[in-house]
Amino acid sequence: MERYNQAFSETKINQLKSQLNPHFLFNNLNVLDQLIEEDQYKASDFLNEFADLYRYVLQVSDKSLISIDEEISFAKKYFGLMQHKYGHAYLLEIQDTGIKGTIVPLTLQLLLENAIQHNIGTEKNPVVIKIFINNNLVVSNNIVEKRNTKITSGRALRNLKEQYTLLANQQFEILHTQNEFSVTLPIIPLQEK
Repeated sequence: MERYNQAFSETKINQLKSQLNPHFLFNNLNVLDQLIEEDQYKASDFLNEFADLYRYVLQVSDKSLISIDEEISFAKKYFGLMQHKYGHAYLLEIQDTGIKGTIVPLTLQLLLENAIQHNIGTEKNPVVIKIFINNNLVVSNNIVEKRNTKITSGRALRNLKEQYTLLANQQFEILHTQNEFSVTLPIIPLQEK
């Protein structure tokens, strides 16, 4: 029964991950499409950086966990990619206390994308996304709501929540106030080899 539950969990995790990859691809192809119309040189740079990032996505797609350091490095590159489109309307601050551990691959990318998708930053009033790593990993942003917000399914956050429940046997916390949105994730200890 234990083997069955483990196999079921692994299958469920793989299904959840397969839903994230198309989401990542679709959103970035939309950004590329917009850039092609605006500035073909920017679009070319974006495409080269996107290819590097997607290579990483493919490499981690069969992993259930990734080191925090690798994920932070990927998040910085992903955020740099988003700055091609948005400039300094969105800012990223990372405070890393050196805690070691693992998280679900593409967690930070998804949370960065979520902050960008649901807020409208400007250079005068930027959306500041903060990543703080201590006993937990906390990703937060100030809220600068879009005027015409479309209702989203919330599937990506539910998907991520399911993965943490299956892998860490812990859920993460979401806090949504009038001024701030934050997600607190458990850090999964490194596995002994």
